[in-house]
Order: sequence, then C-alpha cells, then structure tokens
Amino acid sequence: MPVIEIKRELGVTHTMFFRSLAQLPEGWVTEVRADGATLAYKSGTVDIELEAQCERRIALMRIPYTPANFRYKGLTDIEQTQFQARFDLTFQRGGG
Repeated sequence: MPVIEIKRELGVTHTMFFRSLAQLPEGWVTEVRADGATLAYKSGTVDIELEAQCERRIALMRIPYTPANFRYKGLTDIEQTQFQARFDLTFQRGGG
C-alpha cells in the first residue's frame, strides 16, 4: 500500500495536542516526539508531524492552530477514513 500524506490544520496548540493524545484509545500512541507522534491503527501506522504553532486574529480574538502533516502507512482508504473520524472526534474543540 502506498504512503498517503495529507496536510491539515488542527485547532489546537502543541500543548493541547500532546494532552489530547492521552484521550485516544489505548495502544494507539506508539511514539511521542517533540514534533509529533506515531500512532498504530489496524495493520498500519499514522505519523503526525507538527509544524510551528500559529494564531488567527479576528478583532481582539486570538485562535490558536497548528499545521500538521499526516502520513498514513499500510492503511486502506476505509481505514484511513475511520481513523480520521475517530481522531477528529478526540481533537474536536467547541464551546456551548
């Protein structure tokens, strides 16, 4: 299976990213590095590399985000979609 690379923006700071890793299912996180993490999923892996933390400014509001590169290895398209849905649910931020 080919390696698939996707660039995304995560609505989190680096600190929030690493804190949220603990909320993923047990056994997913196999390696944590200063610039990201490697996760095991089904029969493959997902390598997440974080770029420099950024900030959007709207009037007086400041909204943090972090560009991230996702590298999927050994996953089918369906597995990649399933992984991303679960990952996004864990990293979702919102107010109410």
